[in-house]
Amino acid sequence: MMEFSRRDMMKAGAALGALGAAQSLWPGWLPRLAFARNGIAGDVIVCIFLRGGADCLNMIVPFGDDGYYRARQTLAIPRPDSRSKNRLLALDDFFGLHPDMRALHDVFNAGHLTAIHAVGAPHVPRSHFEAMDMMERGLEDRNGADSGWLGRHLLVTSQLGDSPLRAIGWDETLPTSLRGYISANAFRSISDYHLHGDTRQVAQMTTALAALYQGSSLDDAATSTLDALKSIRQIDVDRYQPANHAVYSESEFGRGLKQTAALIKADVGLEVACVDHGNFDTHILEGATIDGGVGGLPLLVKEFADNLRAFHDDLLEELDHVTVVAMSEFGRRVQENGAGGTDHGHGGVMYVMSQHVAPKPVIAKWPGLAPELLDDGDLQITVDYRDVLGEILSTRAVHTDLNSVFPGHTVAPVGAIHTVQLQP
Repeated sequence: MMEFSRRDMMKAGAALGALGAAQSLWPGWLPRLAFARNGIAGDVIVCIFLRGGADCLNMIVPFGDDGYYRARQTLAIPRPDSRSKNRLLALDDFFGLHPDMRALHDVFNAGHLTAIHAVGAPHVPRSHFEAMDMMERGLEDRNGADSGWLGRHLLVTSQLGDSPLRAIGWDETLPTSLRGYISANAFRSISDYHLHGDTRQVAQMTTALAALYQGSSLDDAATSTLDALKSIRQIDVDRYQPANHAVYSESEFGRGLKQTAALIKADVGLEVACVDHGNFDTHILEGATIDGGVGGLPLLVKEFADNLRAFHDDLLEELDHVTVVAMSEFGRRVQENGAGGTDHGHGGVMYVMSQHVAPKPVIAKWPGLAPELLDDGDLQITVDYRDVLGEILSTRAVHTDLNSVFPGHTVAPVGAIHTVQLQP
């Protein structure tokens, strides 16, 4: 962690006059940012976090397990062979896709998307905060490094010439998964970097930043930030037109994916982007489908599916070098509760989208949903989430050191990716 010396503080204080003129223009999230190499050897990795504990059992539904229907008298979604208009969309002869996620059905069928079921951390707690923090740090339990798994990956693969836009988190604060890499940035919107098209304000802000850090021990960080500002000013995201008639929503999730697509096409050296979606904490009135007329989950899964499909279609020509992984901190309990919802559980689902996924819509070591097969009322975890992330990094990212990224864990690939490892 960098620290100001007394001399640096005095120099910075002398520059505060220049900063004051632009202070009112400065977004509070500006200092957090992220950066990458031109001509990188690996894919752009897009990590989507479904926050709040997404109900995997009602997203990728095990209709072939009667235990699902016994446990969910009101939330269960009819089998694909049902006459109900709200029936599941078959992925194979055991798993079906939530009908409000139909936008992704063609992506599964095209062999560009696979779901890994019954996945999670071996010792995941039931606390949202603790579980998210642990998984974003890439750990088995609550102990270990404070840095994030993506931050460590970026650190061990960094080199001179890295782009000032190597890694981005679309939020006001830096995602925990990117923590530990000094050039990782948090953006709310590319448009905010343009300060609504006012070039005079942009010039004032840039001058203030340069004056603030000139001659200090933070020169390198300041230079990276200035380089990022320069790169961002060249991207007119407000006029960006997605390809192939893709349509993103105006939600934060939709804008995050749209702006990620714009950066990928702008070839600014982006390697990692993190986007959040949620809240999936559906304790009350979860709802089965949108046509059911009540419940928050159907709207959440539709938003996820529609925007991920837009991202897929928009980047169809670039998808050979883009890999998306979506995850949640845990799943929900198998048995629905008395309030028409589900409580915190364990086993969940991860999604991997790429032109290089294995041609299998669902990968699972299915443990079963009979009461005697559950883990204290939860779907058992049979796949370690780090095995999915590690397989992606080892096959589709810039050559990394998995021992540094996931300390103490030996990655056992799950077969989500079917191509050979990329070379550095």
